[in-house]
Amino acid sequence: MRVMSWTRPCHGLDWNHSLFYLTLLLWTRRINGLADFSNYLSRIITSHTAHACDGTPLRLYCPRHSTISIQSAFYGSGEVQLCTEDPPPGPHNHSCSALTTLQKLLAECQNHRDCQLPVNHLLFGKDPCPGKTKYLHVDYKCKPSEHKTQVVCDGESMILRCKTPKVLIIYAAVYGRGLGQTDTCPSLQTRPPPFECLNHEAVQVVSKSCYSKQKCVVAVSNQTFRDPCFPGTRKYLSLLYSCGRTLSCVLIHIIEIQA
Repeated sequence: MRVMSWTRPCHGLDWNHSLFYLTLLLWTRRINGLADFSNYLSRIITSHTAHACDGTPLRLYCPRHSTISIQSAFYGSGEVQLCTEDPPPGPHNHSCSALTTLQKLLAECQNHRDCQLPVNHLLFGKDPCPGKTKYLHVDYKCKPSEHKTQVVCDGESMILRCKTPKVLIIYAAVYGRGLGQTDTCPSLQTRPPPFECLNHEAVQVVSKSCYSKQKCVVAVSNQTFRDPCFPGTRKYLSLLYSCGRTLSCVLIHIIEIQA
């Protein structure tokens, strides 16, 4: 589980003071009600990781008023030994993966609050490596019910803003072109390809540039994001985000109210 970095939008208190006041708060009886709220916020702003081996179910879940947003997915046998039946790494143990993993997870779990899947190769079609122990590994976030979307065409700049004290929280970003989106960033020179070409890793680039900031500008181009399409294809960046408070800011605000 990876927790995003703290940033400056909480004015007037540095991290040392924040930790000090939070420690005092943890020693009071008032923490009982706050604990549930802080756990909820922690799950909302945190990136989650889940994995399960062949023959066991995998469960993804989010708290109330939020839904699952898949970031990445892998099914197969990799260099990391996650299952007890895996043989020790060796020169002949090559990694293998199912190419349909991400699409399947998006179809089954995206925008659901709770999702449970049986892990086996039948879920993803053809067995990517018969006879080997495989696992499903998923990275996801919990997306609040209230969120914003933005689509920016290739060659333009994406500009995001939040009003103080709220900051940017990035949930999903995809660069490329989807099927049937002929009216989105149309091109007069070439026809859209008869298949989708999408770069789901764009969320990492946008998060690194924008997460927990109040304003952010990102150039939408092949120089910023890896080009997933054939040359000449007009692409765009689709973004899902919200303006909210990081966990540190909310806790400090509650401390100040109760002081």
